[in-house]
Formats: sequence, C-alpha cells, structure tokens
Amino acid sequence: MRVFTKVITTAILLTCSSLMWAAKVEKTVNITVGSKSRKYKLYVPNNVKQNTALVFCLHGTGGSSDNKQPSFDAIANSEGIIVVYGHGENIYFPVFGATLPGWNSTGEWSEDIDYILAIIEDVASKYSIDRKRIYCCGFSNGGMMTYTVANLLADKFAAFASISGYPINEFHLHHTGYRPVPFLHIHGKNDDFVKYSLVPNIIYNMVARNGANPTPAVTTSSGKYKKSVFEAGEGGFPIVFYEVDGMGHEASTNNTEDNNSSKTMWNFMKQYTLDSPCDTTLKFRPRIEEEGWAPKSHGWTINTGRTICAYGKETKTDANANVYPSLQFIKGDYRLTFDAQGEEGVKVAVTLKRLAGKKNFVFRDTVEVGINRTIDFNITDSWMEFNITFAKVNTADQVSVSNIEIHSFDPNASGINETINDQSSMVNGKWSMIYNLAGQQTNSLQKGINIVDGRKIFVR
Repeated sequence: MRVFTKVITTAILLTCSSLMWAAKVEKTVNITVGSKSRKYKLYVPNNVKQNTALVFCLHGTGGSSDNKQPSFDAIANSEGIIVVYGHGENIYFPVFGATLPGWNSTGEWSEDIDYILAIIEDVASKYSIDRKRIYCCGFSNGGMMTYTVANLLADKFAAFASISGYPINEFHLHHTGYRPVPFLHIHGKNDDFVKYSLVPNIIYNMVARNGANPTPAVTTSSGKYKKSVFEAGEGGFPIVFYEVDGMGHEASTNNTEDNNSSKTMWNFMKQYTLDSPCDTTLKFRPRIEEEGWAPKSHGWTINTGRTICAYGKETKTDANANVYPSLQFIKGDYRLTFDAQGEEGVKVAVTLKRLAGKKNFVFRDTVEVGINRTIDFNITDSWMEFNITFAKVNTADQVSVSNIEIHSFDPNASGINETINDQSSMVNGKWSMIYNLAGQQTNSLQKGINIVDGRKIFVR
C-alpha cells in the first residue's frame, strides 16, 4: 500500500511539475549586476522544452526590451525555446549628441557583458536550458553589441546574427575572439544610417578572421535579396551576408527566403552548438590566392613595387565611420605560416607593424622561398591593429605568396609542434593515436590541426 501511495504521489508531483513548466511566462525581470539594478524581458512559451535553447535579442539605440527587436516570440512558440530581450542602459552617443538606452559595443569588456552573463545564470536558475545552445542577435546598436558578444563570449554563445548593425565610429570592431564563430548579417541596401556601403569591410574582415572562403556562393531572388555564403574552411565556420532590396535601417524584413528575417536568423543559428568543432587557435586566414577573388578591392596591396602583398591600414575618416580593413591581435604568442614560390635561394622580407602608438615593428624577418615558412611572434599589447607585409628583397625577384595563416599557440606547452605538407605522412615512422580538435579519434592525419601523442601536428 505504501508503495502504491508513493507511486501516486510521485505521479501527482511530476504532473504538477509539468504543468508548472508548461505555463507561459512573459514578464520583466529585475536583476542586480554588481551594484546596479537592471532588467530584461523574459519570454517562455507554453510548449517550452526541457534542456532548451536560449536566444538573446538586443534592441537598437533609444529602444528597450519592450520593443522586442529582433522579435522572436513566434519562433519561441513554434520551437519551444526561451527568449531574452535585453534592456540597455542610458549611455552617451556622440553621433546623436544625446544620452539614450543602448549598448557599450566597443568590442571590449564592459558592464553590459557582465549583465549578459548574469542573465544567463538567472534564467538557468529557473529553467532547464542547454548551455551549448545559447545564441545572440540584435538590431542596429544591438547588432553592434552582437559583434561584441561574438568577440568576448564565444565560449558561451554558439552562433550569432545581426540585422542593420555593425560596429562604427566609437564602436570600431575588435576581431580578436576566442574562436572562429558562425555569423549571419542582414542589411538593407537603402540603409544610409548604418551605411550599407561599408558592410563589406566588416564581412571580409570576419571572413579572413574565420578562415572562410572569400569567394562566396551567391543566390539571388529578384527584387528581394542577394545572399552570399562564405563557406567554412578547415577549422572555421561560414559567414552569411544578406543584401536586401528596398530595405532601409529596419529591425526586420520579409525579403529573405523564409519571408521573415528572425526566422532566417534562427534557421542559421540553430545549426550550431558549442560542440560544433573548430580550431580555436585560428586567428587569420585570408586565402588571397582563392580563385575568383579580388583581394585588392578588399584592402590588400598586391604586386606593387617590391610589395608582394600587404594588409592593414588605419584610415579612420568621417566618410568611412571608422570602418576599414584591419588585422588585429591581443596579447599572446602567435605563429605565422605561409608558402613562398620562387627560384631557389630567393628571399622574402616579412614585417608586422603596429598601426597606432609608436607604430613600431613586432618583427622584421627575411626567409628563403619554400613551403611552410614559419615565423613565431609575440604581441605585448592588450589589443592593437597591425599591418603585415610580404615583400621582395630585390625588385627583379619573381616571388608569390599563398596559404597565409596565423594561429595562436603556447610555445612552452600546447603549441603546434610540427608542420607536415603530406597528409599521408606518418609520425615517428608509424601511425599513432590521432584525434581531431573535437576529441574524435581518426584513422589518419587530417588537414588542419591534429592531436598526436599529445602533440599538435599541423597538416597543410
């Protein structure tokens, strides 16, 4: 009898728990972050799932959590996910000459990042969320903040999307995140506020940072959109860019293949989790040799005088709103690898130079042509922008450079110990236990970084 009573009681408790879990929640939540009281709007649908995804939606300047920009309520209802609508603090925006609700989207740590982390913990304390499926999207200044979240919290958020927003003016973008990230950007061709004309600088910086293919796969829908998919390379993720016809500076559009920009964002983001494998050491892979791409039109100097190729030039003007091609690093150790083709014995001069402050060189090196040329270097600045140049030692030399890559590494422990050009190469004369970066055992060395007997082996 006691067993029967226990079973009935347990069933009642489970039923009550399920009913409580199924209840719809749409409310403003107050939260303390440090010494400040802040708030956010929480939306939990009737059909919310256990271990569900969590989506952050960040409004534009002058907006609020009540605006629900971008709007994800309908997606939450259909997918059983939880949505958080953030609420920015009052901050001064020089472009408006006014103090308005918004985001400190500088690419650097701020109280807004603490606020976002606090919301994750607050929601997780009340609901069953999957911490590997947390996503961020935003409109205008909220889109700028989404880029900042991608830069600083790529270990917490799995994928990102922005509409009508990328870092400009005082919010000049840092491309220095923990790892490559899946990112989707939607922008109206008629947007002259957060200027459509400047978006390609942002996109191609993201493409190089992510090691994606700079020659996109393009689809168009007449009178609606042009969609460019910069497909993922080894160890990275794709970057997707929608250029929308007839759209100005707006928080939503029906001109996507889903006829709903929020749905397009969700369909992209939900493909990825924090378990999606990538090479966290990858910091820059421009793929200037990719067939069909014109790097000169995206900030590269190519075959000018002694310069074989060069990238990175600080050109902040009112016209470009502080948006320009940029190579950036934070403090740490890095390894540059590249191929240089030319006659035997010919040398290539390689320099990395700061673009601000003392504008001094990080290194000036000369190496002979060959495959897998390697230069290790250390950045002492907390964050800085740089110019990298590959040049001929003699003007008459016939030299080309390709397969440029920069990775972070630990020179004392977990760095790349060896670079191999032949994928069929064996290690120490025999095959060993080989794993990819996702921790999966493989039968042979794969292109990119492999873990072999605790060593990082890079295969080109």
